[in-house]
Amino acid sequence: MEAESTEARLARRREQIRAALRDPEPAVREAASRALERLERRQDLAVLLERLASADVGARVEALYGLGAFGDRAALPPIVAALRDRAEDVRVVAVRTLGELHDESALSPLAECLDDPSPHVRREAVEALSRFADRRLIPLLRAILADAEPAVLGPALRALGACGDEACEPELARFAAHPDPSVRAAALEALAELD
Repeated sequence: MEAESTEARLARRREQIRAALRDPEPAVREAASRALERLERRQDLAVLLERLASADVGARVEALYGLGAFGDRAALPPIVAALRDRAEDVRVVAVRTLGELHDESALSPLAECLDDPSPHVRREAVEALSRFADRRLIPLLRAILADAEPAVLGPALRALGACGDEACEPELARFAAHPDPSVRAAALEALAELD
């Protein structure tokens, strides 16, 4: 006997729940409505996870945006797993999505992205971490100041400023004289944010 597919099981359950929407008891109809909504969300999540496993980079990127909009902690583990994707574009979107979700459990995985070989991923990781304005990030952000990429330095300086720790002033002042104007501007903006 062939095993029932996930899609077939969900379809069977959906029909059973839909039938309960006509129950004479209001509490049963209300429970059926909530159950149907939960079931639809599970099906949506299953579709997004399937797309995230696709060989197509564009499909994986779209799936990450969908998971970010999902609004459920169940979406976090697959987004975190995408931080190790072989495609730079997928890693960039995974980092961006985690930053937008602003979930404390994403801090450690985002911090690991500061060592990514791609400057685009590192920049997005710094941008994502800056949304937390968490003083625990200061040592990580100070370490990223060794990055030679101006596209990474600017966000790192702004993130340090957002943390508000005046102990960062010497580093920020040093970068206010950097050869790249975008880095100088970021350092000046960050200096203004310190306590």
